[in-house]
Amino acid sequence: MSTSPIFICGTNSCKDYKKRQHTSRRRSRPSTPPDTDVDTSLIYKHNAKEDDQRAVDLPTPPPSPGGSERCLTAVHEANGRILAAKRAGNLKAVMVEFASMKKQNLPLTHHTYNLVLDAHASLRREGTPLTSVLNIFQEMAPISPSSYTYAILLRLLCKRDVEVQKTVAMLRRQSARTGQSTEDIPGLESEGNVSRAMALFRECHEQNLAWELEIDIYNQLLRVLSHYGNAADAQFVYDRLIESPAAKPNSATFAALINLLGRAGLLEDALTFFETYKSLRDDMGAHDASYVYNALVDAYLKCDRLDDALRVLEHDMVMNNVKITIIPYNSILRHYCARGQMDLARKLVRKLEGSEPAVDASSYGPILAAYCQAGQWQEASTMYDALLRTNISKAYGNLASYSLLCLAHGQGERALKVVRDMVQAGLEPDAVLSSRSISHFARHHAFHEAVACLEFVQESMSTRSLTKGTNNLIKSALQIVHAQAECRLSHVLRIAQALSPVLATQQQQPFPLILAETLLNAYWNAPSQDKREALMQSTYASHLCEAALTLDTCLGPWADDALASCADSDMGLSMVITPALSSRILTRLQKQGEVQIASAWHVAVMGPAALDEERGAEISSAVLSAAMRGRSTEAIRILERKILSRGQAPSPEILRDAISVIGKQGELDAAATLYRLSVEAYNQRIQDGKTRAHAIYLATNSILISYAQKGDMVRAKEYYDQIKEMGFFPDGNAYASLLLGSATCATDEATDALTIYDEAKRHNVKPTTFFYNVVISKLAKARKLEPALMLFDEMRQFKVPANSITFGAMISACVRAGSEVQARRLFGEMLSSPSYQPRVGPFNNMMQFYVRQQPDRARVLEYFGELRRRHIKPSAHTYKLLMEAYASIAPYDMPTAHRMLTEMVRRDNLVPQAAHYATLIYSYGSLQRDVKSADRVFAEMTKAKLRPDEAVYQAMLDALISNDQLDRAEAMYTRMLRDITKSASPYIENLFIRGYGRKGTVYKAEAIFEAMSDDKLLHVHSSSSAISHARNSDSQIGTESKQESRTVVVREPSTYEAMVIAYLDNGMHHKAKEVLDRMIQRDFPPKVLATVADLVLE
Repeated sequence: MSTSPIFICGTNSCKDYKKRQHTSRRRSRPSTPPDTDVDTSLIYKHNAKEDDQRAVDLPTPPPSPGGSERCLTAVHEANGRILAAKRAGNLKAVMVEFASMKKQNLPLTHHTYNLVLDAHASLRREGTPLTSVLNIFQEMAPISPSSYTYAILLRLLCKRDVEVQKTVAMLRRQSARTGQSTEDIPGLESEGNVSRAMALFRECHEQNLAWELEIDIYNQLLRVLSHYGNAADAQFVYDRLIESPAAKPNSATFAALINLLGRAGLLEDALTFFETYKSLRDDMGAHDASYVYNALVDAYLKCDRLDDALRVLEHDMVMNNVKITIIPYNSILRHYCARGQMDLARKLVRKLEGSEPAVDASSYGPILAAYCQAGQWQEASTMYDALLRTNISKAYGNLASYSLLCLAHGQGERALKVVRDMVQAGLEPDAVLSSRSISHFARHHAFHEAVACLEFVQESMSTRSLTKGTNNLIKSALQIVHAQAECRLSHVLRIAQALSPVLATQQQQPFPLILAETLLNAYWNAPSQDKREALMQSTYASHLCEAALTLDTCLGPWADDALASCADSDMGLSMVITPALSSRILTRLQKQGEVQIASAWHVAVMGPAALDEERGAEISSAVLSAAMRGRSTEAIRILERKILSRGQAPSPEILRDAISVIGKQGELDAAATLYRLSVEAYNQRIQDGKTRAHAIYLATNSILISYAQKGDMVRAKEYYDQIKEMGFFPDGNAYASLLLGSATCATDEATDALTIYDEAKRHNVKPTTFFYNVVISKLAKARKLEPALMLFDEMRQFKVPANSITFGAMISACVRAGSEVQARRLFGEMLSSPSYQPRVGPFNNMMQFYVRQQPDRARVLEYFGELRRRHIKPSAHTYKLLMEAYASIAPYDMPTAHRMLTEMVRRDNLVPQAAHYATLIYSYGSLQRDVKSADRVFAEMTKAKLRPDEAVYQAMLDALISNDQLDRAEAMYTRMLRDITKSASPYIENLFIRGYGRKGTVYKAEAIFEAMSDDKLLHVHSSSSAISHARNSDSQIGTESKQESRTVVVREPSTYEAMVIAYLDNGMHHKAKEVLDRMIQRDFPPKVLATVADLVLE
């Protein structure tokens, strides 16, 4: 018997529970909650999407006495803007609108507060405290919260409590592993999220609103309470649940209760609840009973009843046909390890190996952790080797513990191998583990191994981790130096070079003070020959310059000594120190009043020809200025007469830009002339090999871009090969231009994009906004959202600014992949971006999504209204989408759709195009099955002297085929071939495949399908189209003539789908499977393949 029987749930109370459930469901829900002064139409549902939808339509409660109709309208509009910002995923915009309402003294309703609170709940960054959310709720005090308000906050507090639990557990494990205490734990635990949640729940009950809460709220509360073994509060929550007419306990409820009571030591009560669960199990519908049984196993273990736990696992679950997973076995393994029963733990894990359920990382982890804690390296090593056979991506703590154990036992190489295993599994070492690994090699005087370890751990750490671990890594790195018998300058410079990734993260002080002191001390104590050798290496010289700049008072003496050390050298400092760094030192020396040293530095480092170079740059700028004015001939004349004729070389950077500008203007001959003259000058007049090669590279890269962007890939490829022969690689813009230029001939643009991206990344090419825009656009076109999102995140990581084109491409990727949430989030982010420039494209993308993928006329008009509000001019495509919203989304509004033809002329001076008429034809003929009206629109377009294009013919053909008029469709197709040049698009062929399939003439559908190709580059000779062959006769299908040339139509995913449906409609399942197999050979996205596979395999 339990000593504290807080829960009373025996057989009688189980019957009472069922009776109360039955009675409560017969009771009618109160028509008005107790707070009758609140507009009952604003009692929110618990579905966030429903809430969003209702927020547009529901009336706002009346303001305080004296409010006007105008005030009501302002409140309603402000709430609408908050809702729009929330839907767009823009929390900042939500808070700006909220603050604006308060500033204007507009009355804030619980409707407003619910929107703001819900925005925080759905958009907050994981791991952030709830201070701002709770402050908003406190502000709400004069207004009575609804059940929806309580639901938002209860879910949020429970979620935050779980985050805190996980973080605290992780920090404690880290502290135990490293021996370093953390100051974060008290602050996290003081948040008191579970206490706040219970206070809110009691308040909700007192307001008679708890009966409206859904079961998941009760279960979340019970789960967080179970962590603390808080039986009293759990009893209160459970009692309210069994009183509720809107919710009833499910398996998750009982699993949480049993787990809680086991943790509290109230085993008898846990068993009583288990019996209650069994009595209700058959009434719960389909569910996974293993969660409840696993909770019972855990409860027995927490009460030290191992035999009973094993009985449930090995007998009861088997007898009751309950699925057995590895989870309860892992609980038993943790039980053994916590009590030091390692032999039993190993015996159990050996029994499980090679059987079902399969062991996982959580099976070996507790055993490894126990051995690490006991310092038993040999046993831990055996267990680590076993752990490696599982997925270790979530086993960081155990891996780190074992690595530290290896270091403690002098096994440095083994410890480093563990870190490599971590990295291979997608984990990164923390600063403490990294520092101790480096220090181990330093203490053993293994200089090269220590440096290699330093370089490896930095490569493995994210920028954020490097920034946080800077001090630890620098101290460990300096230990390597101090551990040597002699602190040599070359050693310190080698360490400074190895620390480059850490130094790159330093913004306030690029070169740490302690490293600068160590480096300059080593410099002053070094022999003259060592100084000279160090100064003659570009990277080392840069480190010495940065150290001298950091130790401000040492700069003058160091610069003087550096000039003296290199006075007799064949290669001066000007060859190794970059102009930018030289200029910084010169400026600092001048500010310090070191006039003599500054003058000597200017002559020796910046070169006596510095003034000539400046004058040359001014004249080169005149070349660029002429180019930008579109005067390419004048630009060439200035280059020849004012630079080359005087024996000078033009500025490489300025000529690079001039070539690029003229190339973009389409004057490739002029661009090539500038390129040729520049390269000749560089070869003749720049003596230094590195400088000359860099100048030629800049010009060659620029001319490559010019040819690639104009589609001349043969010449572009020639310059690409030249750049590689020079030992360079194209820059980000050049790679992007190559990708753009190859678009007309690539068989798979997305694959090409990723190939070029990988090559650029492999060669450490600095990415640009243009580069990312092109790659993301190609991925968007192929509906490859995940890699597009990865690249977008990478832009932020590398601090490459996103512009309107970037956002447009990303929104397009989301829309094409059907990801509404991501699309709306990015759209909102775009509107609030400082770099945002108004463009119609992203608005069209969002409108198109709600026209074609998730039809919603109201949303289409919402985005069109926002476009108008921002004074962005619609395009012809915008009007086409508007027409589709009225003509293609039921209930059809054809008068308004027709009116758009005159509206676009009247308001935006846009001329209707054939595509607009195609929209009307499609609606009448295909959606409304009104071929006569479709014919009238076709005639109306002809009367307006508009020539039908392929889109119009496609709409007419769709109308005829959909209405079983295949003969007319074939005649219309013949007319189309006579009137226009048909593209390689397969959609008309798809229509005929569908039509022939429905008609039962599968052989005609096959003829069309087989006449198409999977190769975008293939050209064949054919006297007529595949459809004409299919129309004429069996004997003519697929015949070829050598009279005419045409581009074979390429199969798209929709083509495969149409052919599969044609076969399935005619009972030819094996043929449909063959088409699916052929489709799988193409590199289509999995989501596209799944659509067709579902048809075949259902």
